[in-house]
Amino acid sequence: MITVLVRIYRNSWLAGNQSKFWMIAIMAVCIFSRGSHIAWDGLYQTHPDERYINLVATSIEFFGDGTDGYGPGPKLNPFYWPEQRTTSGIEIPRGEPRLFAYGHAPLYIRVLVAKSLSFVGKVLEDIDNFIIGCLFLTRGNLEILQMVLVGRYMSVFADCITLMAVYYIGEKLEDKFVGMMSAGLFAVSVQFIQQAHFGTFDSMLTAAVTIVLLILVTYVGSQRLWHLSLAGCAIGLAVGIKATAGLLVLPAFTAVLCCELVRVNNVKRSEARRVFELWIVPSLCALGVFILCNPYAVIEWQEYLRNIALQSHMVRGLVDWPFVLQYKNTQPYIYHIIEQGRWTLGWPLTIVMYAGTLALAIKIGSRLPLRKADYGGAQRLVLVIWVVFYFGLIAGLEVKYPRYMLPVIPIQIVFASILLAGIIKKFEIYGWALLVIVVGSTTIYTIAYVKMYDKPHPWIVASNWIYANSNMEDSILIEKWDHPLPIPQVRDAGKLIFREEYDTVALDLASTPDTENKLRSVVKKLAKSNYIIVASNRNYGPVLSNPELFPYTVKYYQGLFDGTLGYSLVLAETRYPNFAGIPLRGDPISSVGVKLKDNLRHHEYSYSSVVSDESFTVYDHPLVFVFYNESKLAYGQMVEAIVGEE
Repeated sequence: MITVLVRIYRNSWLAGNQSKFWMIAIMAVCIFSRGSHIAWDGLYQTHPDERYINLVATSIEFFGDGTDGYGPGPKLNPFYWPEQRTTSGIEIPRGEPRLFAYGHAPLYIRVLVAKSLSFVGKVLEDIDNFIIGCLFLTRGNLEILQMVLVGRYMSVFADCITLMAVYYIGEKLEDKFVGMMSAGLFAVSVQFIQQAHFGTFDSMLTAAVTIVLLILVTYVGSQRLWHLSLAGCAIGLAVGIKATAGLLVLPAFTAVLCCELVRVNNVKRSEARRVFELWIVPSLCALGVFILCNPYAVIEWQEYLRNIALQSHMVRGLVDWPFVLQYKNTQPYIYHIIEQGRWTLGWPLTIVMYAGTLALAIKIGSRLPLRKADYGGAQRLVLVIWVVFYFGLIAGLEVKYPRYMLPVIPIQIVFASILLAGIIKKFEIYGWALLVIVVGSTTIYTIAYVKMYDKPHPWIVASNWIYANSNMEDSILIEKWDHPLPIPQVRDAGKLIFREEYDTVALDLASTPDTENKLRSVVKKLAKSNYIIVASNRNYGPVLSNPELFPYTVKYYQGLFDGTLGYSLVLAETRYPNFAGIPLRGDPISSVGVKLKDNLRHHEYSYSSVVSDESFTVYDHPLVFVFYNESKLAYGQMVEAIVGEE
């Protein structure tokens, strides 16, 4: 029987197309892990960057004749709000300047796709086909919700492109086995899965960067000038997505230089022509594509540079925003590696990534200068240069968002696969065991993370609790810089209830200077309010971690959490990846050394007192608290309780 089955397998399509089968399976994992739970936050856009991008997208119009009430002419300038309204269902500022530190190309593509689908869907909807109406995002959706869906699917599609690029890079450097291993590890990487659920531009930037590197590797192997020109076009597109992609000139320069050094038969041509073909043409291609995709970066060049300068100030820690203060006293470089190991990728994959990068860098370094016809060494050098210089420059910044490392992780995954393949060749049993550990642990984490989205977003749960347990006349305190709760909900016979119907006041707790007068102002609001909503650790995390900057606000949070201010914890809600009953998340309360009055035993949600980077949890699995003013202490009593005097 076994012999018959083996014979059938050997004669089957599967036996002759194993690589195709595995790539189809890997792509399916990539699509499902990223494309499932597309409405993971109820489409409330809990990611602030995504929300802002979509708001800007609704104001972009390619055509306009004035008959629709939106004003004549196109409205394509991302640096200014249009004078007339451009969409129904939402309100936007009119004719004011706006910050837009993102590339224009993804914005225009999002708008074009969303409006095209909407137009086609409305035409086909005449046949009253529910499936068509849902497919083309027109049935009951406001335009901004169409932008949300299109943006998220674009992120999923971008990851599919990155996966294929990773496969081909691995195949060109080694073989199909390394290519498939690289693609498989990328498909189950939690950090990319999370980012693909956001309609931001990070996944698209990663795809563009990886495509550029694939083209450069191909150019080194083929030495065809049109590949170099194509790389220039791709660099222009990547820079048009985010300015940091300008660092791609380093591997591009390396690719050209290596080709000139390792070429066996140098083609005789004049120096001027050589410079023109190798440097000027690709540069013009990059510039042309950048201008084509980002016309207002040239037309409004001052605004473009001003936005870049603001981002530069932010990443260097020159502003005191709470999501910047969280990185105060953190270690450059090491911080990113630890975050990847603990939270965004898992230690097994992280270790082999950096071990593979280090091993390949040492190997290439020992072969310098490259000999003639060493094209394989040149290809590896191009990729090593990218990883080393990008990591060296970006990971050393004051602001250390884990997503900043996305453009180098796919290449590091290739390096990890090369290392694993080498170990398998030399020590077969140990190599396969190590591969199983890396793939198995990463896959388990992915399954737990994707399953987390089955639960409703904590901010939706907290909002429902507020609507069900509070009265419209109640006063609710929320925190500036965090997501304003409660979010709009449909209740009471289909009526849409908004946060604005409550008496909500935002506390500016992370502002400086931190003085006693500031604290007294906060306490006055506490004495008059019924509820306090702490949507995440975005504010109390950096405040409690920097008591020298916030000596008084620290006292406020301590009094709130331990019950001294008379507020009782009535709701603690979160969701988290869970493996075998172990919650895979840190404890934002214990991590800052504060004791919470343990009404709801929030620590059951955490397995470690070490908290992850705030930007990793705050968007899709924050820990939200709702406090009720149970004791109703007077202003003087509160001041005495936390300051020591009235």
